Amino acid sequence: MKSNVSFFRRIGSISYDLFLVFSFVFFIAGIIILINNKEPITNPFFFFLVTLPVIYSYFSISWVKGKQTLGMRAWKFEIIQEDGGNITYWQSAIRFFLAIISLAGIGFIFQFLNKNKLPFHDYYSQTYLMTIYKELDEQ
Repeated sequence: MKSNVSFFRRIGSISYDLFLVFSFVFFIAGIIILINNKEPITNPFFFFLVTLPVIYSYFSISWVKGKQTLGMRAWKFEIIQEDGGNITYWQSAIRFFLAIISLAGIGFIFQFLNKNKLPFHDYYSQTYLMTIYKELDEQ
């Protein structure tokens, strides 16, 4: 199966979702500071361990349950398996952790080198991004 979502639409969706993820991290930081007697967290590893599961949960639940994150919804595409069904939690875990590597640029270069136009994280998680077009005739 070949993905029909362009590189620029992927980047648009990623940008949208990064703003949302930044908001999650900012909110979590506020809660942690309140719990920590209004003192900032000085251990970045602890903060990473607290925020990573929340960020993963946002992406995983969005992909598995609704086939879209908010960024994907804004750019009108969804994530599917080859048969058109929802992806699994295992696929979402593979995709999430490999997408972190892809953000360094390597994974998206891979998109231009394979026939199905899949970046590194979609290729190895066996997921596909497909454009959603609502038909105007349904009114």
